[in-house]
Amino acid sequence: MAHANPSPPRVLALARRKRVAVAMLLVATAVFVAGSWLELHYPHWSLGLLVAMAEAAVIGGLADWFAVVALFRHPLGQRWIPHTAIIPSRKEQLGRALADFICEHFLDRHEVVRKLEEFDPAWRMASALSDPAHAARAGRVVVELSPHILALLDSERLHGFLERLTREQLRRMDLAALAGQVLELMTHQRRHQVLLDSVLRDIGGFLADPATQEMVAARISPQMWSVLRLTGLDEPVARKLSAKVVAGVADLVAQMAADPEHATRLRFDDYVAGFIDRLHHDQALRHKVGELRDRLLDDPALPRYVRGLWDQVLAWLREDLAREDSRIAARATRAAQVFGERLSEDAAMREWINRWLADAMGPLVERYRGGIRDFIVERVGRWDTDELVTELELSVGSDLQYIRYNGTAIGALIGGVLFGVVQLLAWLA
Repeated sequence: MAHANPSPPRVLALARRKRVAVAMLLVATAVFVAGSWLELHYPHWSLGLLVAMAEAAVIGGLADWFAVVALFRHPLGQRWIPHTAIIPSRKEQLGRALADFICEHFLDRHEVVRKLEEFDPAWRMASALSDPAHAARAGRVVVELSPHILALLDSERLHGFLERLTREQLRRMDLAALAGQVLELMTHQRRHQVLLDSVLRDIGGFLADPATQEMVAARISPQMWSVLRLTGLDEPVARKLSAKVVAGVADLVAQMAADPEHATRLRFDDYVAGFIDRLHHDQALRHKVGELRDRLLDDPALPRYVRGLWDQVLAWLREDLAREDSRIAARATRAAQVFGERLSEDAAMREWINRWLADAMGPLVERYRGGIRDFIVERVGRWDTDELVTELELSVGSDLQYIRYNGTAIGALIGGVLFGVVQLLAWLA
């Protein structure tokens, strides 16, 4: 893992505060040395107080320096000192402790749901999208993301993968059984009769039109006359017979459309039921359906045709998205705004969305919390020890220097107090 370059401001701040701590320690040491020399030659209680305060300041400053340094490394490189370099030596335990702390206090199911309810995501989304500026931003996001999506959809690798996957799945598919199941669903409780009624009415109305009957009769009368002329009948008779045939077919279709129990329609029901049964059990028909599927899949024209249609769609999308007045962007903007406005007006819908999110989030937190804990532990374990120590020291080391400041200053105060206590006891004695 490559070491990240520490940001200069943090490095400079840490170095500056370390210099202040060292300067305080050096001043206390200098005062102690100078005060001790002066006390030897010019004994006075004030010099004794000064020496006691400086001595305690040095001890306090050194002790706190040791404590701060021991968190990150061995003081003066002395590995024999116990309980030093705590962070490097206990990296695994710290990773587990950090993971447990985050998962127990931040990823608690009830806490997450409570914060989600406070956040009220449905209202925030409605408020944002109902604002025309935010809705326009949503449209721009669609336009900005579209080139990347189109590039993915136009990828030869993706096309090849999807084509291979589709062919494999279709070859494994029992197309005859699937068709039988679809037909069973469509014909359950004679549902297909509703569609058949519509088709028969349309065909009946078409054939009942005199212009249609004349056109159809004109088409079939030459074929009918070619047969009837052998009997000696002339062409006008053939035309009249053709018109009668067309009219008879129109009447039959109208009767079938008007009577759901018409014998021809019932025979159609029987045929459909029989065909469905054959799709499930007739091995010859099932084999033919499979052969038809394989021929269709093996036909090189099929992928070319599908790819041509896909290329046309992508070309249209690219052309539209490149325009300032993109219809896709305009529709996305309008759709976002309308959705936001409707959601703003519908409190029950917002409550339903919030409740759905809360109900969905709770189990997700429970399900993945263990995985998140393991990820944190694993990530800390993989982190380079030197880099981890450096990052932590730069993050909290500056604040830890205040411990050294306080140790030096408080040590001096305590030294002065203790000197006073000793003098008081000596005076009382």
